[in-house]
Amino acid sequence: MKSSSALFPVSLLRAETWGDLNEDVYLLKHNRCADHSVEVALSRISSTCGTSRTKPPVVLVHGSFSNRGFWLSEKGIGLAKHLLDEGFDVWLYDQRGHGLSPRNQAYRKNTLEQYVLSDVTAINEFVQEQTGQKASWLGHSLGGVIIASAVAADILNDKNSQSMVLLGAQAVRRPWYLWLPFCGLLLRGIVAVKGELDGRQLKIGPENEPAGLVNEYLRRHDWFGRWQLKSTKQKLLPAWKNASLPMLSIAAHADTSDPAKYCKRFFDMYGADATSGAETKTTDKEYMLLGKAQGFNKDYGHVDMVVSKEAADDVWPKISGWLKKRYV
Repeated sequence: MKSSSALFPVSLLRAETWGDLNEDVYLLKHNRCADHSVEVALSRISSTCGTSRTKPPVVLVHGSFSNRGFWLSEKGIGLAKHLLDEGFDVWLYDQRGHGLSPRNQAYRKNTLEQYVLSDVTAINEFVQEQTGQKASWLGHSLGGVIIASAVAADILNDKNSQSMVLLGAQAVRRPWYLWLPFCGLLLRGIVAVKGELDGRQLKIGPENEPAGLVNEYLRRHDWFGRWQLKSTKQKLLPAWKNASLPMLSIAAHADTSDPAKYCKRFFDMYGADATSGAETKTTDKEYMLLGKAQGFNKDYGHVDMVVSKEAADDVWPKISGWLKKRYV
């Protein structure tokens, strides 16, 4: 199929109608990574009922061991459908080797840093080319860390993006087991031998994750680890403190994977040192804790904060409402 972009080769993988939804899936071969076999799938969701897209695009980024199905079930239910019904132009990004994105030749060496420097930049430019508007980025867990890393690296900023929404995402917590001497080194060795981790075998998701990504995480949170880009040695935390893209950070009271206190700490750091010349910027950011004490229907966990009947009534409208205010 011929390219539909002036930026890089793009093919239409499939165009399907299911229920009251249309899904156009594009494969982006951006050639911005050393591994030129990389192709990432980007799905654009629309309504068969002729509902118009009255609001700008939103790119949804799933977490680890997952795929775009996290946002939209086979029955057409999910946060993606809610955003579509609210008039947003919805795009779903499958990370390399997940969902409809094929495995690249160097799949086992894939890292979050590569996603940020290669895939996110390409997707952001492509969506803006196709829509003529800047996108908001919304990510859960690892997806949120990918977005936050892109913002800290100035890949996503207020010049080329609208805003970001992080769900159960932070980059400051060191898992308890990495406090143990040599534990991180031992785990990285085991993961390197395996080559990848199977989410089904671990009973944490339908997808695998490559050794490169897992070991990058372990290295970042080990004793001498830092949140930084390895290729450029750029430390991301100082840049995170100076960023100014509007942000909504959502944490769940009963989340044990990315506990609320760490999400709050990460939120507090954002834009804390943002300055423009001699003047301090007022960072547009909001923190939301999903718990009974805060007026929500339940104390949400890491997954049901997005995927649950309660979240559909309780959480999704909060997200779409916040996004709408940024487009006024």
